[in-house]
Amino acid sequence: MPEVKPKGKITPNTTEHEESYGQNSFDLVQLKAVWDRFAKQKKEEGRDAEYAVLKQDITIVDECKIVLTFTNSVKINILDRFRSDLITFLKKELDNGKIVLETQLVAEEKKRIPYTNREKFEHMAQKKPILNELKDRLGLDTDF
Repeated sequence: MPEVKPKGKITPNTTEHEESYGQNSFDLVQLKAVWDRFAKQKKEEGRDAEYAVLKQDITIVDECKIVLTFTNSVKINILDRFRSDLITFLKKELDNGKIVLETQLVAEEKKRIPYTNREKFEHMAQKKPILNELKDRLGLDTDF
């Protein structure tokens, strides 16, 4: 005897909702325009943390996969709060039901900040090697 499913209920295995979206292709320019509209909505709602997350760099991989790169895991947690709203908005506006949003956590490059006079001079001398010659000709000391 075949199984009877109640009307109006969608079972977890069906994809009726996703089938309502098209499969239009999109490029980075179109994506950024839609993305910025969503970010602007968040800004107007006073959700500054979500707005800051949406200002990260985005890239498109494999036609429908959008990758966000983060240097901070806290931003990923913030994104997770509204991820489904964002994906639904993107699918609707870009008319593509295959859109997938992925996050990537990368280590932030730490810059060495010069503090002492010697470090400051060496930093400037790397950019302008002529400073070493001037220091030698004038007999200057970098530790003053």
